[in-house]
Amino acid sequence: MNDTQITLPDGRTLTYTDIGDSEGTCVMHFHGAPASRYLLDIYDAECKAHGLRLVSPDRPGYGGSSPQPGRSMADWPGDVDALADALGIDRFVAMGSSSGGPYTVACCALLPDRVLGGLVIAGATDMSWSPASDGYPEVELDIMDLDSEAEAIAYCRDRFGADGSGFFEEDPLPWPEPDAAFLADEEMSEHLSRAMEEAFAQGVTGYAQDMVIQGRPWPFDPAAIECPVRVLHGERDDITPMAHSRHTAAVIPDAEFEIVPHHGHASIMDDIPRLTAAFVSQVV
Repeated sequence: MNDTQITLPDGRTLTYTDIGDSEGTCVMHFHGAPASRYLLDIYDAECKAHGLRLVSPDRPGYGGSSPQPGRSMADWPGDVDALADALGIDRFVAMGSSSGGPYTVACCALLPDRVLGGLVIAGATDMSWSPASDGYPEVELDIMDLDSEAEAIAYCRDRFGADGSGFFEEDPLPWPEPDAAFLADEEMSEHLSRAMEEAFAQGVTGYAQDMVIQGRPWPFDPAAIECPVRVLHGERDDITPMAHSRHTAAVIPDAEFEIVPHHGHASIMDDIPRLTAAFVSQVV
């Protein structure tokens, strides 16, 4: 695994990992919240076997990526564009899960000359859609309801501590059975703990900002997307309501929606290399 960083045109640092087949099709992976660039590095061998090069950057304020106060979801494609330039990658597939899903949609909409296709896995949809709050995790809705980044950061510091350590002391989510079994694996549990702890390497700012941004209307037009998009959702996943995936697929022209049998929100990670390779084979 290559774990390194670049300096963006505005002087900020962007950290990322680069795993899999260095000669394979590049997939830019966008992590959930709170998570980090380490989320999928446990699948290095699987990505290599599928001929995938998986590049996973930390969003601003996460891991080692510089904060970007006042950012919008529409700013992220610019960072991804700069990262692709730095790596000498002309075109790539965008892929993201959970809170990384809408950033995938943003790249499909705003980087039409670079994105070959988008794969959204149990992604949060546009929260301005009126039913979006139904069944959505309350802790995230509480932050989204705040009026500003400053209020969200203060709230997260009070609730989770400035270093985010209190996040791990919260009552656990009611994970469905496939996820409970997946998270019970000691190796996977340790890996996910590392990925989430890295999310708070700079404190709670990145996560707080992410939630505020996620709660705002999408600042791009999904109806303008022309590349192929596939939206996947685990059959047993009720952490992100399935209605989110259905809605995202409905607002993107010709997007495909697919239910992945037997999987929950977390357990679907084990199938990401295979699912991604299947999508890549259709768009490259």
